[in-house]
Amino acid sequence: MLSKVFITGKTFKETCQYVCQDLSRSEVLCVEGVRGHDYKSMAEDFEVQHQFWPEKEKPVFHAALTFPRGEELSHEKMVEIAREYLQKIEMRDTQYAVIKHTDKQHLHMHIVANRIDNQGQIIGKGLIIERGIKAAQELTREYHLQQEQGKNLHLTNMEALREPDAIRYRIYQAIQHHLPGCYRMEDLEKRLLSEGISMRYRQDPATGERQGVSFRLERTAFGGYRIDPAYTLKGLQQTLSLQQEQVLQQRLHLIKEEQDRQREVERLEQQQRQEQSHEHWHRHSQGHSLGL
Repeated sequence: MLSKVFITGKTFKETCQYVCQDLSRSEVLCVEGVRGHDYKSMAEDFEVQHQFWPEKEKPVFHAALTFPRGEELSHEKMVEIAREYLQKIEMRDTQYAVIKHTDKQHLHMHIVANRIDNQGQIIGKGLIIERGIKAAQELTREYHLQQEQGKNLHLTNMEALREPDAIRYRIYQAIQHHLPGCYRMEDLEKRLLSEGISMRYRQDPATGERQGVSFRLERTAFGGYRIDPAYTLKGLQQTLSLQQEQVLQQRLHLIKEEQDRQREVERLEQQQRQEQSHEHWHRHSQGHSLGL
């Protein structure tokens, strides 16, 4: 199962029109908090909730879940998968609509959701695209779905991105790639700089203590949280500290193994000396008993 995630500047009206207008190729399977009989009414309902936070420029979440050719699923199972998908990517307590499309040779469905939840708060922060990829992979395994051959999930999703989302995704991939080999922030800085990504810190004016981190690629910068919730300054420090601890434990384990090996060598050497001494004593005793 493939997942495409679109977070663009399109309005709810444009998105709902695209996924619902042609009734010959689309079928609304499930709605939550919006009307499903008409795309205009659906868009109006989404927009009403958007007005809780009207300054949010990109309130539309749009994902497409594509199943390999030959995969057959009931409507109930498709809705179940769609709901679990939204839960896994942390798009909870919000309006959504699930629409099946039949205009391709393979089965697929679209999910439209509001990034302003029912409490008027913004959801779907961080790199939701990566969470979408992971969720699709997990659901493929959980529901024993066919694996699509010859497709690359990361490349498939990159096709859906536009600036600055593409830049944010490139920064995420670079951090994800380099972070496991780092033990200090300076290590991560050097590695990211080799890919043209610079790190800057927000400091407390009074104490000079670091309070936040941002990443810049080309002319676009993002705070760590906008890259991914795990990539805040605190999150990175915790990860690096854990990796330092793991390296220390590995070293201590190796030292203990070497000490144990050395003790075993010494034990065997001592045992050999004792056996040689016992053999010498035994021969000496035999010599005396024979009068030699």
